[in-house]
Amino acid sequence: MERSRNLQGILILLVVIGLGALYLYQNTRPGITVSVPEPTATPEDAPPPAWEVALREQLASAATLQPTVDPNAPTLTVPALPPTDPAEDTIVGAVAVDFTPWPTTTPAPTDELPTAAGPTPVPSPTGALIASNATPIGYQPPPEEAPLRLHINDHYWMRRPVDASANSESLFYYPFGSDGPRNEWRVHHGVDMPNPVGERVRAVASGTVIWAENGAQASVAGAQQGVYPAYGNVVIIEHDIGYRGQKLWTLYAHLSAILTEEGAHVEQGETIGLIGGTGDVSGPHVHLEVRLGENNYYSVLNPLLWIVPYVGHGVVAGRVTYPDGSLAEDVIVTLAQRGRTIQTTTTYIAPKRSPTQRTGWEVNPDPVWQENFAFGDVPAGDYTISVTLNGRRYAQDINVRAGTTNFVELGERTAATPQSASD
Repeated sequence: MERSRNLQGILILLVVIGLGALYLYQNTRPGITVSVPEPTATPEDAPPPAWEVALREQLASAATLQPTVDPNAPTLTVPALPPTDPAEDTIVGAVAVDFTPWPTTTPAPTDELPTAAGPTPVPSPTGALIASNATPIGYQPPPEEAPLRLHINDHYWMRRPVDASANSESLFYYPFGSDGPRNEWRVHHGVDMPNPVGERVRAVASGTVIWAENGAQASVAGAQQGVYPAYGNVVIIEHDIGYRGQKLWTLYAHLSAILTEEGAHVEQGETIGLIGGTGDVSGPHVHLEVRLGENNYYSVLNPLLWIVPYVGHGVVAGRVTYPDGSLAEDVIVTLAQRGRTIQTTTTYIAPKRSPTQRTGWEVNPDPVWQENFAFGDVPAGDYTISVTLNGRRYAQDINVRAGTTNFVELGERTAATPQSASD
């Protein structure tokens, strides 16, 4: 009996061992062997595939060449005047005049003609209320390199009298040929560039300094060269360049210090003084005049048509006329873009109409353009320029090109369509 029990136990143990062996056999998997094929060796001197050769040829033919500067291209040369014998130079005649100190107030222009003895009283270029506390100047683009001439009538021979980091914009409320927003100042014979006292003033072109002293100390000699007490410290340069056989001069007024001397030859960009507030002014700035043919107060031209504009900017100049063809004086010209006013200026007051006419207050239109208004440093782009004459508005769309003069004619003699002044 006991033997029978032992036999059953052995049999049960064998069955359990067999079941365990079967379980282990079913859950056992053979190992996976991964084989990586070796790359096919390419002979070092084997040529590239045809597709690679074709792709390289297409890429080479599609490449854009970088523009290069033609070393043989002609460069612009500013016309220079031939040397002359000073004894034979009669452009500026020495005429003795009686000197009378000019008052410091600013009377309105009159129709009284000047006498042959000399200029009319108080030809001061200033009177604008310029803040004496200068604010920091923000970023502005650099000016073009002078000389610049993209149009046959252009003559941007001159650089700016101040650095690009300084303020070299003309005062919009007292432009060349204007008597101010309230018609109470003298007709402006130059442009003003407000800057802090001490900002460097530079020669706009090379030439010889013919005046370098305070206008208050000027006597007969100063009056003959158009230098007056209201100018304060003044430098005048007779330039090496000319225009149409005539000499060019530039005048720099209201300097706090003069850093050159009479007789010195200066190069374009050379420091000749520092901006100040000497003379008849209400704030520091430099007053710049461009004179052609004669070195006097009556031979001034608009400097905006002579100094290079900013990079990417142009100059807009033009003529506003009445139906009979006469020039419209002291009327507001508006430059707008997408309905927003960008700049305003006024047409010249009493512009000179003939070489012999002299009213005592006139300014001169450009010898070629014959303009009676100008906007300086206008960014290139599309604009609408307009003026109102006798209650009717005349407008014209223009595209301003950079680096050149963009000329416009407004009035009933032009192709512009008159509109209601309320439009």
